[in-house]
Amino acid sequence: MSNSFNNIFKIPDRGLVAQRLTKAFFLRNFSLTSAEKKLLNNAIESMEILAQVNLEKSNIPAVLTETDSYENILIITCTVTNNQITKHADNCIQFIQKYIAHQVVLIIENGNDFVINVAEKRINQVDKNKLVVQQYFTTSPISKLYKNEQTEAFFKALDFNTLDKTNLETTCKSYIQAVVQYQVAISTGSFNKRSQKRTEEDMANLLVIENIETEITSLKSQLSKEKQLNIKVALNIAIQKKRQDIQRIKKQLSTS
Repeated sequence: MSNSFNNIFKIPDRGLVAQRLTKAFFLRNFSLTSAEKKLLNNAIESMEILAQVNLEKSNIPAVLTETDSYENILIITCTVTNNQITKHADNCIQFIQKYIAHQVVLIIENGNDFVINVAEKRINQVDKNKLVVQQYFTTSPISKLYKNEQTEAFFKALDFNTLDKTNLETTCKSYIQAVVQYQVAISTGSFNKRSQKRTEEDMANLLVIENIETEITSLKSQLSKEKQLNIKVALNIAIQKKRQDIQRIKKQLSTS
């Protein structure tokens, strides 16, 4: 399937790598935890470096400062066992982004679905050869079987020809913006390209929604166990208020 992903990314032929990323690479080069070894051996079927975007292959200038390194962007695919993408995607993302010391656009796929992840990474101030993840940006599962308006617009935003290629930092942030706006589109029903500043605001709002949804889940759990009518009423009111908060934030997300 990895070759077909370039129908979305449209990386020029010069940047295509199609290099297998072996499990032995991780086992040989890193001190993996027992949980990481289990993930690698039981959940991950295969990994591949689909493409590489850098100065040599794409003629896009690198950016290197005391805190930031944008010298290579790797597009990597990771195939997990069928029907297990929801179960394993987050752990696979954390594992691969942790150990690959480059900026990575990561696709986690199984037979029917995939997610796309980009992580904001900074230089580790203790070990300058490492990058540390500051924040993850991940889509909800996307079907391989059909597309809608939101996914069509998302794929156009990922097209290499539409990225901001001023330098590798702006290129990487173009991928982040696309992922964030796809998640906004899931909430609002409309995909819109935004400025970097607006994307940061949208990221903050999406995080607030996620936190409120966690609070709603907790309140529902309390409600299911509660016996006293007055407390059940109070919990229901609190849940409704939080749902209204989510709708208010979604309205903010949908404004231009």
